[in-house]
Amino acid sequence: MTTTAQGSSRTNSRTNAGYARDYSARRVSSAPNRSAEDPFSAANGTLRFANQRKTTASASKAASSTRSASASRTGATRSTANAPKRTGSSSQPPKKRKRRRRKDKRLFLIALGFLTFAVIVLVIAIAAVSCSCKKQPADPNVPVESASPDATAAPSVSDETVIERSATVEGVSLQNLTVGDARGKILQKLEDKLQSVDITVSYEDYDPLMLTADTIGLSYSASDVDAVLNEIASGGDARTIPIAINEEKLRAALNELNDKIPNHAIDAHAEVDFKYNKIDGVSYAQPVWKITESKNGAVIDFDDLEHQIISAIDTGDYTATLTPVVSVSEPALTTEALQSTITLLGKYSTNYRFKGSSSTDPSVVETAMARDHNISKAVGLMQVVTLGPGERFSYNNRTGERTEKRDWALAPAVYLGDHRKEPGGGVCQVSTTIFNAILRAGIKDINRRGHSIPSDYVTTDFKKGLGFDATVDYGHIDFGFKNDTGHTIYMFVYITKNNSHRKNIVVEIYGQAEKGVEYRCSNEILEEWPYKDPDKYEYEKDRHMLETDEPILLNTPRDGYRVVTYVDKYKDNKFVERWRTEETTYKPTYPKYRIGTAKVTPEPTNTPKPTDPPSTPGGE
Repeated sequence: MTTTAQGSSRTNSRTNAGYARDYSARRVSSAPNRSAEDPFSAANGTLRFANQRKTTASASKAASSTRSASASRTGATRSTANAPKRTGSSSQPPKKRKRRRRKDKRLFLIALGFLTFAVIVLVIAIAAVSCSCKKQPADPNVPVESASPDATAAPSVSDETVIERSATVEGVSLQNLTVGDARGKILQKLEDKLQSVDITVSYEDYDPLMLTADTIGLSYSASDVDAVLNEIASGGDARTIPIAINEEKLRAALNELNDKIPNHAIDAHAEVDFKYNKIDGVSYAQPVWKITESKNGAVIDFDDLEHQIISAIDTGDYTATLTPVVSVSEPALTTEALQSTITLLGKYSTNYRFKGSSSTDPSVVETAMARDHNISKAVGLMQVVTLGPGERFSYNNRTGERTEKRDWALAPAVYLGDHRKEPGGGVCQVSTTIFNAILRAGIKDINRRGHSIPSDYVTTDFKKGLGFDATVDYGHIDFGFKNDTGHTIYMFVYITKNNSHRKNIVVEIYGQAEKGVEYRCSNEILEEWPYKDPDKYEYEKDRHMLETDEPILLNTPRDGYRVVTYVDKYKDNKFVERWRTEETTYKPTYPKYRIGTAKVTPEPTNTPKPTDPPSTPGGE
């Protein structure tokens, strides 16, 4: 039964609805059958399938303007034997056909692109392999490395080629030998020659040095052997095989002999050693220089000995005995040059009582021993000090904090114009001794402060020592200096014995000396204030003392001074310049007395006894 277009709306809606329900199954079953026998590829098959759809659609349109409602949706040409019959439209909508064509076109272009890329890669790979297989021509300017004795180079003539002419290479007759046999005999001859090398190098009574082909790096090149054989086989006159010497190995072997010679040049060398000064059973270390003097030595003339060895090899004297030429060698550092760097620049010493005399009381002896303990401890903490150019020395940093917990004894120390016992009392004498030594060493950059009262240990002439003391107080006052000499300096600090009751503190400064230069210290007293000025005496009243009692002196009176010190530079005993001037003021210490204020009670008058006792009225 046929229907018109106007009456087909209901039928088509039902058919399309049924089609939509089993679309996925039908789409699979309606695909073209591309078996292994199909002569088209997947892409070609897809293209052919699309062309068939276009042809079928055109034929259907020309045959009839109407279609049966039961006709297949994809057209008769797309149906297969196994595909179920479908109702509805006989062709795809135009939009779907366009999308399908565009998709097919993209697939074709992608396949074509991959194929083109694969062809390009293949062409590049073939070109690269071809280039790598080409041989590069040898550069005549680049030397060819010598081959090891067992290496062989490809000859330009056949090994079976017979050498008919008379020829001798390395003592081997080559006539009527093949090139291969000749090569073997020559190589063996060269090996035997190397094994026979045993050159002796001896010098006086020292153990000789035995040189073999291995120790001096003798070698030949197999390519040189082939080159000689090729030339002889081609009618040439080559007859020798060059033997090379490894200069680095040869020099190393000769250095071994040179090291056996004991009288090499010896550089001067200085090191700090110690000797010990025994004082009352106690040893005090004193640093001293231990100098190893420089000496001239002998050295092998390597160039001459190498020439002798090469000549012996070239002439075939493989067991030669050679004597090296030995020349005098000088040390890199002579004793004189070394001593100029450790010349004594400045030295100073002070002395002190380390135990009381027979006339002192026990308290004085105890104080002297405590002070000696502190001085000895400070000296031991800075016995050897090395300062490079520009380095600074700090006295307080060297000793550390001076407390009883750190084993510093209580001893008198200057405090506000007088003395009182403090841990480390007495160490200012060590800093004072160092100060005077560095002044005489020409050091200018100095951090120093004087005491509040003059020190009596600077020099035996009390007034000449004014202005040359240096006080320290940990955490408040430090003594130090900077090495501004431009060279390394060395400071030795030690203790020696002066006499039975006294010791010396000695400081020595060593460094690079300026020839003929010395530094001289002096002072000038600008003002002096005698303490004997009764108007400035101080008195402390004591009501428990009688006013008639002798006043008690409570302090040690001292004169006051304002003094300036100088350091003058002399060269060859001639004044050059005055480079240091420093002013120090010591305030006077006036006497302070304790006096009594108690009044004197009058003595009673003696009354003579009466001869007769007085009468007592009223009885007894």
